Amino acid sequence: MKKSGFAIIIVLLAIATLAFQPAFPSFAQASQVNLNIVSVNDDAFPIVELVFSVSDPQGFPIKDIEKASFSLSEDNQAIANYTVAPFMNTETPLSVALVVDTSGSMVRSLPDAVSAAQDFIATLGANDQVALIAFKEKADLVQELTADRDLINQALQGLTAVGDSAMFDSVIEAINTLKPRTERKVVVLITDGYETGISAFDFNQVVDEAVRWSTHIYPIGIGGVHKDNLDKLAKLTGGFAQVNPDSSALSDAFKNVLENLRNQYKLEYESSLMADGSEHSALVTYAYPEGSVSDDRRFIAKTGTITISFTDLADGQEISGDVLFSPGILAPARVSQLEVLVDDKLVTSVLSAPFECLWDSSLVEPGAHNFVFNVTDEVGNNATKSLNLSVVPAVTITSNLAADQVLSGTITIPLEVKAARGIARVEFFVDNVKIAEDKESPYEIEWDTRSVIPGYHDLRFVATDLEQNIGENQLRVNVELQKANNLLWVAIIILLAALGVIIPFATRKNQSRKKAPVQPAAVPEQNPTLTERAGLEPGHVWKLSGGEIRLGRKRDENDIILKGTSASRFHAVINPTPNGYSIKTLNRENPVYINDQAVTDQVLLVSGDLIRAGESEFLYEA
Repeated sequence: MKKSGFAIIIVLLAIATLAFQPAFPSFAQASQVNLNIVSVNDDAFPIVELVFSVSDPQGFPIKDIEKASFSLSEDNQAIANYTVAPFMNTETPLSVALVVDTSGSMVRSLPDAVSAAQDFIATLGANDQVALIAFKEKADLVQELTADRDLINQALQGLTAVGDSAMFDSVIEAINTLKPRTERKVVVLITDGYETGISAFDFNQVVDEAVRWSTHIYPIGIGGVHKDNLDKLAKLTGGFAQVNPDSSALSDAFKNVLENLRNQYKLEYESSLMADGSEHSALVTYAYPEGSVSDDRRFIAKTGTITISFTDLADGQEISGDVLFSPGILAPARVSQLEVLVDDKLVTSVLSAPFECLWDSSLVEPGAHNFVFNVTDEVGNNATKSLNLSVVPAVTITSNLAADQVLSGTITIPLEVKAARGIARVEFFVDNVKIAEDKESPYEIEWDTRSVIPGYHDLRFVATDLEQNIGENQLRVNVELQKANNLLWVAIIILLAALGVIIPFATRKNQSRKKAPVQPAAVPEQNPTLTERAGLEPGHVWKLSGGEIRLGRKRDENDIILKGTSASRFHAVINPTPNGYSIKTLNRENPVYINDQAVTDQVLLVSGDLIRAGESEFLYEA
C-alpha cells in the first residue's frame, strides 16, 4: 500500500509539473548550426542569386566556409556549376522592429536595454527603417517605422516598466508592422521573462505569421527567461536567440544580431530551366563535421526581354551588293538561333556565333523589301526585329549619250558612276573591244570616232567597285562618214564596190534581220542545238525540242543559266517559229550579242550563229 501511494504521488507531481509549464509545443532537437536563405533574386533569369547566412549555435556567423562544404540543387536536381563567396550584405536595406519588454520585472534592466538599443540603431544604414513596440499587459506601437534616428531615440527614452507580459501579442504586432515592407524584415525581441498567458495569440500562431511574412526573430533574453523557448522561436523563424545573465551584455548581443545580418554568403548560378514563368525551388546545403543543414527558397523562372539593334541600318535605307547583317543582340541567356527572312521567305538560320548573315542583294529585284530577324535564346525567350530596306544595284553607270546618236570627230564622254563601296576602275568597250580605262574621278572617256568604220557601233561602259561588283551600260551609236581619216574608208569602199565585192557588215546584217520579214525556210531545220562554248558548263549541248527556252542568271527560273554579273536575271528567250528558232532580248539595255552584234529585238537564228549573253557563249547549229 505504501508503494502504491508513493507511485500515485509521483504521477500527481508529474501532472502538476506539466500543468504549470509554459504553453509551448514540443519540437525535435534543433540543428547545432543554422543556415537561412535571406533573399533570392531571379530578375536576371536564368541567372539566379541566393543570399544566405550560416551561424553557430550561439548565433554567431560562421565565416570563410569553403565552396566544397556547400551543395546546391534545383527542383531536386543537383547543380554542379555555381559560385559562392562571403558577402558583407550592406546593400539590402533592413526593416527592424524593436520589441522591448516593459513589464514590471524590467525596472532595473530597462535603462541598459534602452542604451544598447540606441547603440544598435546608430550602427544601422541610412536606408534602414526602425519601429518601436513596447509590451506589458498589451502591445503598444510607440513609434512607426522611420529612418529618423532622433524619433526612435526619443521614443526609447520615454519607456517605463510596469505590469504583466503579453509577449506573443507584441511579436504579432511587430510582424504586422513589417508586413508591407519589401526590405529584409527583422524583429529584435528584448525580454527578461516569458509569456504570462494573457496574449490573444499563442506560440504556433506567432511562428506561422513570422514564416508567412518572411520575418526573422532574434530574441535577446536577460534574467529568468526560458532559454529553450526563445531558441525554438528563433530557429523556426530564421533567427537565433541570445541569453545573458544580466543587462550589461545587451550591447554585445545587439552587435551579434547586426553581424549575423551583414556577414552572409552570396551564391550565383545559371539555371538549366526554361523561362516558363512558373515557380521552382533552389536548395542550399552546408555539410559540417557533425552533420548538415539546409534551407530552400522558391523563385520564378522569369521570361526575359531580348533586344535586337543595328548600328548601320535603319528603315528606308538603301543597300546593295553583298550585305552583312550583324545585329547587336542583348539576351538574358546565350543566343541559340538567328533567323533571317526576306519578304516572308526564310533566307538562313544561324545556330552558332557569330550570329550574322552575309546576303547577296542581287538575288532580289531592286526596290523595297521587308527583312525580319528572329532571335531565340537558350531558355526560350524570343524577339523579332523588322526593317524595310531598299535594294539598289551595287554599281550604276550612265553616260550623256543617247541611243542611235550620230557621232563624229573626237568626243569626250563623261560618265556618272555610283557605287556605295568605292570605284576600282571604269572600262570602255567599242564593239566588245576594250579601248580605254579610267581609275580616278571624274570618270570620262575620250574617243576618236575616225578610228572606226562609219556606221553603227555598240558602246559598253563597265564600272567595277572595290568588292568586284559590276555595273554596265550599253547603247548603239552611229558614226557618220567623215573627212580626214575616214577618207581611207571611203576609198576602200569605192574600190571594193568597183570590184563588185559586197561587204557583209554585221551591223547591217543584224538590221536586215530585224526589219526584213522572215522568209520561209527552203529546208526545215533538223535537230537544232546550242553548244555552250564558255560559261558555267563549257561543252554542254542543249537540244532545242520545240518549247520556249529561257536564259538568265537566276537559277530557279531559267532553263539555261548564264555566267557573270553582266548577265540579267531574265536575259533572253529562244522560241520555235514556223521558219526556225528565234531569239529575243528581254532587256534592251542589256542585249544578247549574235556574231558580236547586239540584238535588241527578236531575230531568227541561222546555223553557225555565235550567241553571247553575259560571260556565256553558245554555238547555234541546225
